[in-house]
Amino acid sequence: MDIADKIKFLRTEILKLSKIDFARKLNVSRITIHNWECGISTPTPTHIVLITSLCNVTPDYIIYDDVRYQLNPLGLDNTGYDILKNLIDYFEQRNDYIAKK
Repeated sequence: MDIADKIKFLRTEILKLSKIDFARKLNVSRITIHNWECGISTPTPTHIVLITSLCNVTPDYIIYDDVRYQLNPLGLDNTGYDILKNLIDYFEQRNDYIAKK
């Protein structure tokens, strides 16, 4: 996925926001969001930081094509971190179990 596809994915699948609502959160116009998602222009570094903070992902995810979607645990409280860790542990154990079959 390129940066345009990732921004659209984050807006539609993670935040579930319209272009207008996403634009309001980033203090840009709807046309700016459209241009980012169509690859006509790219967000500034400041906007990348805002997007990643809003979506709780790492900046590497947006910037680099080969980086997969991953949550950024910064900003999670202890409870949120524990839930995330338990989910990761569960899926690692599940994958190990399936791989052994």
